[in-house]
Amino acid sequence: ASKLSIQKTVDHFSAVLVPAVITLSAGTFGGWLLAGETFAHAMANAIAVLLISCPCALGLATPAANMVGTGRAARRGIYIRNGEALESAASIDTVIFDKTGTITEGNAKVTELFNISTLDDQKVIQLAASVEFNSEHILGQAIVRYAKQHDIELLKASRFYSYPDMGLRATVDKHKVLLGNQHWLEKQKVNLDALKSTANKLSEQGKTLVYLAINENAAGVFALADPIRANAEQTIRTLHKRNINTLMLTGDTEQAAHHIAMQVGVEKVIADANPQKKLQIIRELQQQGYQVAMIGDGINDAPALAAANLSLAVEKGTGIAVESSDLVLLHGDIGKVDDAILLSHETLRNIKQNLFWAFAYNVIAIPFAVAGKLNPTLASA
Repeated sequence: ASKLSIQKTVDHFSAVLVPAVITLSAGTFGGWLLAGETFAHAMANAIAVLLISCPCALGLATPAANMVGTGRAARRGIYIRNGEALESAASIDTVIFDKTGTITEGNAKVTELFNISTLDDQKVIQLAASVEFNSEHILGQAIVRYAKQHDIELLKASRFYSYPDMGLRATVDKHKVLLGNQHWLEKQKVNLDALKSTANKLSEQGKTLVYLAINENAAGVFALADPIRANAEQTIRTLHKRNINTLMLTGDTEQAAHHIAMQVGVEKVIADANPQKKLQIIRELQQQGYQVAMIGDGINDAPALAAANLSLAVEKGTGIAVESSDLVLLHGDIGKVDDAILLSHETLRNIKQNLFWAFAYNVIAIPFAVAGKLNPTLASA
């Protein structure tokens, strides 16, 4: 139901064209009468002017192409939530990717637990999974699945607080539990020195790390692996061929982010980015004149998605990410971002062709009608 900006421009023109044509038709009628022609002849020429200049072609040029474009998009697995996105996609010159659940499949698995607490591994897993049970985040759900694979019963968590893209806080079985990234736990005054050597080795392997503190003491770190999407490298290579810049913006560590970026060919990486930093970076790029598209899947991506010139969410993303986006990519297929941009170019080209022919035949035919060279039957045809 939304109108493209090009359609609004055409509507303004049509608002001038219609009264102008009516005036021209009346002038044609009067002119032929003054020239000594019969009433019937003057009326026929006036009607021919009205018929040949019908603004239907101008009115249909954009919505007809837009309807076909959105239909083609749907068949390709791209759902367009905002019609204007089909137009704005054509001007995109920078695409920003989230990492977890976007460039990667969003099917993370716990590969290691490095436990330095006085509790056994079973208890540590139980406490962590009990907190993460309340989280929608991909990494949190991976820890929950890890506990279930080990037949560990989950406990009820109280005083649960979530800090998007940073961490979680809750109380489980009288233990105060913190789970999150390195920077957030350090801000909570947790000393992570005993974990850093092992954590660095795991990060260099491209693993995503979730640090754990129990009763304000470092307890361990979970290492998670999330496979890269099969078409991620090809998608990014295709975007580069179109001279579109790529950037990975993630809350993960520098080592893990660069490990993934090298494999898929992303030009630039900004790691340790919380939602506010993601939003800030997008606004800075826009101020520099870039037209920015953002692809994400999580709650932490919602502010950046809302601020981007074009926002795309993968289908399996959280509800708030999908609601903040202009386009939804089905099956988590980020390769469809190139399809969306190409489809936008094709749709805009079609609209401009439609408008050209609508204008051209008016410019050429109206003078013939005014001059009495078109009878109403021919004008109608």
